[in-house]
Amino acid sequence: LILALAACGGGGSDQQGDADSGDGSLQRVLDAGKLTVGCEGNWVPYVYNEGGTGELTGFEVEIAKEIASRLGVEAEFNVASQWDGVIAGLDAKRYDTVICGTNPNPERQEKYYMTVPYSESPIALVVAADNAEIKTFEDLKGKLAANALSSSSGQIARNYGAELSDCNLTQAMDLLVTHRADAHVNNLTSIVEFLKAKPDTAVTIAAIYKPQNSYEIESSAMFRKEDVELGQAVDKVIQEMIEDGTCYNLAVKYFGQQVADETTIYQ
Repeated sequence: LILALAACGGGGSDQQGDADSGDGSLQRVLDAGKLTVGCEGNWVPYVYNEGGTGELTGFEVEIAKEIASRLGVEAEFNVASQWDGVIAGLDAKRYDTVICGTNPNPERQEKYYMTVPYSESPIALVVAADNAEIKTFEDLKGKLAANALSSSSGQIARNYGAELSDCNLTQAMDLLVTHRADAHVNNLTSIVEFLKAKPDTAVTIAAIYKPQNSYEIESSAMFRKEDVELGQAVDKVIQEMIEDGTCYNLAVKYFGQQVADETTIYQ
């Protein structure tokens, strides 16, 4: 099993290296009997506690659990309250992987092993309900966006000329309604779920991002660059999960039929 998983990786991209690297990363996980996963919590419907019970659930959680199960191990989660500490934890070797809506942009592919994508997420621009100045992403120039400094959504805001104020989704909504920030860029599904839970929040979705590159809305598992064997094994598992409909079914469960049907990697 170990040899088959190591040799048959799907290959996230050419930067990943060859299958015969012999780095021992897959064996490390198999010997431990667990795949340790870093993620950000309080992110509905991706990573959150169901009904305050302490039971972690969500799309990313189920993806990680299924990956671990197919490797023959358990998933163990290390949940951070802010995104900016999640990747730092991977660098510090506090866990094996980050599975948390992480898009495989070129900068990350250069520094990390990014697997083949397992989902796609549309990105939205949110402003205060009474904000008449910001109607498009182009209007972000010179504005203050409430976004995590190292997040891909924050990078999109920065690309349009915004300055960033480091915070999570809940904090961002508070900054918007109190006019201490001008905008927030985030996953559309997360914003919709937040507004379902707190419908009186005085914000509005000003625009939907039209990506120039597919990776901007894709999510991949992230590993340290040297963990090639483990990354390639997960590549193979993710490809199987896409082909047998597992990823699609989880997308339907958490995002709805329309989002799942429009996800190009499932087609």
